[in-house]
Amino acid sequence: MENQVQIIKQVNDQDVMDSRDVAKMINKTHAHLMRDIDRYINDLATDPKLDSLDFFIESSYEDAKGETRKCYLLTKQGC
Repeated sequence: MENQVQIIKQVNDQDVMDSRDVAKMINKTHAHLMRDIDRYINDLATDPKLDSLDFFIESSYEDAKGETRKCYLLTKQGC
């Protein structure tokens, strides 16, 4: 287990998981998961009692080409 990557991180005192790791866990492409998360955020925007930041925190990473790509950090509720 010493080579196991820690996929749960702490951000603003919250446990979060990178959307790339979640995509692998649920056997979905990252692009499709990002599409779904964007839809969820749009749906959450219609309810004033819900805040998308309780579920998803926008982030970014550098891909193999060195380009910056969008990803999300998912809170426990977002998972």
